[in-house]
Amino acid sequence: MKKTLVYIWLLIFLLTLLVSVVSATLLFTLGLILIEFLLYPLALGITALLVGLTAVWLSNRLVKDNLQTPVEAVVVRCEGTAVLLSLILILGNAMGWLPNPPILVSSGSAVILSLVAVYFAAQLRGVVPAEQISGRRIVAWLLVAFLAVPLVLFVASLFGWAGA
Repeated sequence: MKKTLVYIWLLIFLLTLLVSVVSATLLFTLGLILIEFLLYPLALGITALLVGLTAVWLSNRLVKDNLQTPVEAVVVRCEGTAVLLSLILILGNAMGWLPNPPILVSSGSAVILSLVAVYFAAQLRGVVPAEQISGRRIVAWLLVAFLAVPLVLFVASLFGWAGA
């Protein structure tokens, strides 16, 4: 097995971080109309999905070691991290511990999710499993993530939890 060069993993991290910062920043702007109890899980959940998929895709394309990273394992770990971050941010918001410019919260969360995604993309590499996750399931995940935003906004507006 050939040792992978560090600059390839650094490139994977930087590209994953770019996806993470952009998606987290765009999704955290929903905080203008959503309460924090809905915003944090929605924004971090979608960002975790995008970051996990990005890290796996880049590692499988750029790292030439005849190994593959399993998609589902990395995405599950990223989503678990997003749940923990959401709980921490909700608690921090309730206690008044979060920094004042929200961009610091979204950027910090994006960095943490990127680190988790790239770490597990590197650690979980192995021989190609017999049961690969299908492209249809990944498209379904992305479709659910895309439709979650308007659905959450609609349901939140019914209960008076959304509004400018």
